[in-house]
Amino acid sequence: MAFKLPDFTDRAKAAAEARKAKLDKFKAAPPPAEESLAARARAAEKRSEREEQRKLERAERARLAEEARIAKEAASAVKVEQARLASIAREAAQKAARDARYAARKSKIK
Repeated sequence: MAFKLPDFTDRAKAAAEARKAKLDKFKAAPPPAEESLAARARAAEKRSEREEQRKLERAERARLAEEARIAKEAASAVKVEQARLASIAREAAQKAARDARYAARKSKIK
């Protein structure tokens, strides 16, 4: 006795029967109760309110992060400018000291 594999028509017929059984089961199910529909609507409304709240919180966090980034950049720019001014002042002091030494040497020569 040989084992017979199902051919395409057998598989198609089985699939059609399964689809029909599923459709019959769906049609036989009672309609959803009014309370469950109302509960679903309330749950969906709560879910959308929570999502809206989360969006607002994310936007607020993003705004605060942007403000912090801008403040950090401004502080960094101030530090860079202070360093530049300190460097200029240091160079001016060095030049003044050099000029004073040069003037002292010139006064000794005369």
